[in-house]
Amino acid sequence: MNTGLAASALPLLALGALHGINPGMGWLFAVALGLQEKRGLAVWRALLPLAWGHAFAIIAALALAFTLGEVIPSHVLRWSVAIALTGFGLYRLRRHRHPRYGGMRVGRRELAVWSFLVASAHGAG
Repeated sequence: MNTGLAASALPLLALGALHGINPGMGWLFAVALGLQEKRGLAVWRALLPLAWGHAFAIIAALALAFTLGEVIPSHVLRWSVAIALTGFGLYRLRRHRHPRYGGMRVGRRELAVWSFLVASAHGAG
């Protein structure tokens, strides 16, 4: 392994580990589903809907990026996305409230939809 590849792989591994141990990620819902059904197997069965939701978010982000890339010049697209993400981040910093709707009782379909929405929101693509 060359030095450049190792230098870029280490931060990616660290981000992956943080993503995996962060309780805000999908595994918390998988555990909740296991507790809800009172079976350990339910935790493992919840991983597939989480993975499908994440995968579809990546596919949707790539499709949108390729489509917009055909219509809008790349430098305009890059700056537009950077400004939109920065603006949204500043808005969320200023008005940070936890949503009060919904609940933890979800099925596998809701889990996949939740995974898709959250992966889309945090930029899975």
